[in-house]
Amino acid sequence: MHGRLKLRPPDAARRKQREEKLRRYRVAMATLIDKRGRGELDAEVVELTGAVLAANPDVGTCWNLRRRALELLGGDWVPGELAFVGGCLGVNPKSYGAWHHRRWVLRHAPPDPAAQRAFCARLLEADPRNFHAWEHRRAEAGEAAEAELAFTAQLLARDFSNFSAWHHRGRLLADGPLPPERLRQELELVQNAVFTDPQDQSAWVYLRCLLARATPPPRLLSLHADLEDGTLAAAFSRPVLVSPGSLEASLEDRPLPGPWRPADGRPRPSCFWLCPLPPGLATPPARLRVAWQRGPAHFVTLRPGETEAWWQEPIEARELIWPEVGVSDPAVLSELAQACRELLELEPRSRGCLLTLSLLLGALGPREHGEELRRCLRCLQEADPLRRGFVADLASRAEVALELLREGAGLGELRLQDKALTSLPLLEHAALTTRLELAGNELGALPPGLGGLRRLQVLDVSRNRVRSLRGLPPLPRLEELRLDGNPISHASDLAPLAACPRLARLRLVGTPLAAAPEAAAQLDKLLPHVAVALA
Repeated sequence: MHGRLKLRPPDAARRKQREEKLRRYRVAMATLIDKRGRGELDAEVVELTGAVLAANPDVGTCWNLRRRALELLGGDWVPGELAFVGGCLGVNPKSYGAWHHRRWVLRHAPPDPAAQRAFCARLLEADPRNFHAWEHRRAEAGEAAEAELAFTAQLLARDFSNFSAWHHRGRLLADGPLPPERLRQELELVQNAVFTDPQDQSAWVYLRCLLARATPPPRLLSLHADLEDGTLAAAFSRPVLVSPGSLEASLEDRPLPGPWRPADGRPRPSCFWLCPLPPGLATPPARLRVAWQRGPAHFVTLRPGETEAWWQEPIEARELIWPEVGVSDPAVLSELAQACRELLELEPRSRGCLLTLSLLLGALGPREHGEELRRCLRCLQEADPLRRGFVADLASRAEVALELLREGAGLGELRLQDKALTSLPLLEHAALTTRLELAGNELGALPPGLGGLRRLQVLDVSRNRVRSLRGLPPLPRLEELRLDGNPISHASDLAPLAACPRLARLRLVGTPLAAAPEAAAQLDKLLPHVAVALA
């Protein structure tokens, strides 16, 4: 057969040797099982398990019996057992059973970090990506951080593509922002690596992790109180899980009983959370106070004659594209961006460089670097066709960010027509939007996060790829929805709209559903109070 490697059948001598080896294994295992059943965990068990494991270190039953026998026998068996496990790891350096047994043996021995580092170094010399050796080194080799950093530097000097060494190095550095001098040293090491091999991704991944070490904690971005809907809505900078007592809300110093629930109706972390308002809140004025995890409190006040009130934090531009970035010094980010530009002059199709520069430009300010950011993302899509979806979503994030920061953009309107959007991120920064224009994009569905836009009145999703609205949460103030040109075929795909109490106008021109003869009757039954345009 073409493409298949031809293997010579073993000759008679090799076949006989293999059969004998299998026979001995079966005899040994049968004896061990029999002795276990009789409770005879003696020196013979240690001998038999040693014979089996020396040939195949992955027999978990033998390791378990060996440990039980050693504990019963007593004596100073630690040195010999460490040597035995070392031999087993010579047969299979990534045997889970052997590594687990070694850690068990070390619990019976005095600590010797230097010996453990030397042992792991020998294995890593043979295979620098042996993750068992790396984990063992972290767990058993003590806390000599500087010595470990020097060790990883030696390995990286031989091979900058050693991702395991980069990962170990990142684990060694303390959590939180690095001191300026240490950060400078790490950035110099990364620059040496990426200028040596711009196409290798290891150093680029390490650099992005390095810059995202001090991610800002989640915080409240906006509040919206709606008397008509009887709901208090809170938007967060990142998805959070609200537990009892973590999000405190009160009305005139009286705690609201809650409970808080995610706006998308899913029991998981969310950017949008809703709390019911008490029924007696129909006569303003009323002052609502909300605080997250005992942090700073924010207030909204419902005044006489008003049915809604809100508060919103000013948008932090540097958090929109790369919210995880923890390095706040713009000089450091600018210097890195300039180094990426210089490298792209030499290697214009370096994927890691294009992605890192895009993120750095977002952290430095999307509005100031908008055109360069778009250009980088277009080049990245061409250089990395296997990840076009990821890059398209990042480009969508950039376009939404640029619209949020657009000079003159009103509080209630976002214009995102014909932006080639494949996703709709950053809705947490648009919680008070009343009009959302999304026509002419490539959206395949409406995100559940739309349920957090409690003030949304007009939504235009014409000429996208939306096939169904299933999963769309209720939108209490939505009055008009345009779905022209989307591949919607069945009236049942619009069922969530029945939960939108204010919906008055729906456009379905150019959809497969509009051409169905029974469409008008089905829609009239599903949405009796909505004026539906089919042509």
